[in-house]
Amino acid sequence: MAETLKPRQSAVRILSRVLNDGKTVDAAVNAEKDFDDYADSNRQFVRLLVLTTLRRMGEIDLALNAVLKKPLTKKQQTVHQILRLGAAQALFLKTPAYAVVNTSVALAKKFHFDGLTGLVNAVLRNLFRQLPKIQENPEANLPLWLKKSWEKEYGSNQVGEMAQAILNPPPLDISVPKDADMWAKRWQGTVLPTGSVRVNVSDPIALDGFTNGGCWVQNAAASIPAQLFTNVQGKRVADLCAAPGGKTAQLIHRGAQVVAFDVSEKRAEKLKENLQRLNLMATIQVADILDLTETETFDAVLLDAPCSATGTLARHPEIKYHRKLEDIGRLAELQKQLLEKAVQAVKTGGEIVFSTCSLQPEEGDEVVQSVLDSVEVIKPTDERWKSFLTPFGSLRILPLNGYDGFYACLMRKK
Repeated sequence: MAETLKPRQSAVRILSRVLNDGKTVDAAVNAEKDFDDYADSNRQFVRLLVLTTLRRMGEIDLALNAVLKKPLTKKQQTVHQILRLGAAQALFLKTPAYAVVNTSVALAKKFHFDGLTGLVNAVLRNLFRQLPKIQENPEANLPLWLKKSWEKEYGSNQVGEMAQAILNPPPLDISVPKDADMWAKRWQGTVLPTGSVRVNVSDPIALDGFTNGGCWVQNAAASIPAQLFTNVQGKRVADLCAAPGGKTAQLIHRGAQVVAFDVSEKRAEKLKENLQRLNLMATIQVADILDLTETETFDAVLLDAPCSATGTLARHPEIKYHRKLEDIGRLAELQKQLLEKAVQAVKTGGEIVFSTCSLQPEEGDEVVQSVLDSVEVIKPTDERWKSFLTPFGSLRILPLNGYDGFYACLMRKK
């Protein structure tokens, strides 16, 4: 029991850090001092358990509320996390009832809630009895404000498809500088319309040639913005929010002379490390874009702006619990200020690509509309992007078929 229990104790602490302290899953895992000492199977189990709970927490809470006689208090939050993790195993991981109940009761004792072991036992046993009656309800996992926003923008049928799609762990997409068909054959993967190679593994290091092949992990949707420029060969291009460096690498491979900016020294260092691994060169500057004084300096500018990241819920389900409706307007205002700087930094006639990994309309066309006095929207003509085109001339990629949700717009400075 002790060996079974330790990883589950970690899962309780990780889930608590995410939901109570606002940590990302990765940060919460990194704070778990024993995590790296676990066997691979236990590390994978903890991540699966936590991510499943976060992806399906709406359904989990509905099921628990149906068998809880009264809500748990704030002081009982740890017990609430134990029950959520137990419910995730019961509802979605198909763990046997005896294992879920016994380990959950033991966890309550480990976290010094001996007086609530009877409640944990009763709630989970009752939940298992109710299993035949419980039906899947993917939309219950969306916060109400987010669901309403998406329904208004995309329609209820589309929201249903998206809610279902983001419950699935995202696939691994690899950006390759050339010979995509060769890499796909070597890795038994698939070449996507974006030129990315989608593979059926969770760890890219396991792929033959990945570490020395000049390849990098990048969701296929995130690879689109840097491909929208008509021609950057030999041109001076600014990547304004560059880390971790996937788009910078794309621009360099297209022949651009890239100046890569990031506001964070730590992220800029990561960008430098990634480019060194790929044997690529760029000028890296640590700077707040809002403080930039360069005007009409660059031939082209790529702005992949900070955003709500609601398009990445499949890989980062914790975002649903960290974002609030009021965050969207604040982020959209920041994006407008950044885009104004991007327009100032590019030469007349130069191109700007603005992108976000958000599904919120406030962080898409509405931002671009704020600079239409200075730019014109250029509708991409490449057939690969036809299914993503909006009436505005921008691209809207929905989180379906393994793609992250994304927005991108190509503009030319008047």
